[in-house]
Amino acid sequence: MARVRSLNPVSPCKPLGVGATLVWSAAALVAWIGAQVALAVAAAFWLGASADLASDATVISVVVIGAAPAALIVIAFAARTARCGIVEYLALRWPAPRHVALGLLCFAVLIPTVDVVSWLAGREVSPAFVTNVYRSARDGGALPFLVVALVVATPLVEEALFRGLLLPGLAASRLGPTAAIGLTAAAWALMHIQYAPFYLIQALAFGVAFGWLRWRSGSTLLTIVLHGVVNLVSLIQAAAVVEGLTTARGFAARGFALLYGAG
Repeated sequence: MARVRSLNPVSPCKPLGVGATLVWSAAALVAWIGAQVALAVAAAFWLGASADLASDATVISVVVIGAAPAALIVIAFAARTARCGIVEYLALRWPAPRHVALGLLCFAVLIPTVDVVSWLAGREVSPAFVTNVYRSARDGGALPFLVVALVVATPLVEEALFRGLLLPGLAASRLGPTAAIGLTAAAWALMHIQYAPFYLIQALAFGVAFGWLRWRSGSTLLTIVLHGVVNLVSLIQAAAVVEGLTTARGFAARGFALLYGAG
């Protein structure tokens, strides 16, 4: 029981069993993906077969924002089956200031670190998918919608599902918090199929960081906000590259300087 309280230290809620957690998590994922597919099909019908839906920022924004309620409704039902308030079950509480500081410090180190690793590996710091979507948003006047989709809707759904619903249920089982953090991070990373395998490894690192902070703070709200910050930084990096303010690898050079005092 101590492991359960470590994830929700001030909540009277008892996590669902591992079987129920997996079923509800799968249901939320299916509802989310199903809504995305339905909206994408509608967009393809509206725009015509020649439209490049995979990099059209307007379509991506509509799909991401429009599909979010489908997943959140299922997650809310899951919380209600535990006879617990949604806010309490998902740990949507304000984190302690020390945990906010810890989260910011964590990503102040992690973001430049993965940038440096990308640079050393000869990879672009800002993946082509992100720069292409930003360019599409800029040219199509969809930047505000893209920001809402990536900085608000995506973190809300993904953190509610993986760190709010799935992680506590797995952590309360024989797996324990450590394995639960690793498994949820891996599952979350594998969702990012729009990126090359190299970037999935980076996503895994971020997923572990989100999971650890969720366990440490007892707050999913913290990881939602930090996830939004990470996505915003990624979008700003893409904007700087597209607008010619720097090269994608230039970020890594500055990250190296920040980490190791080289400039």
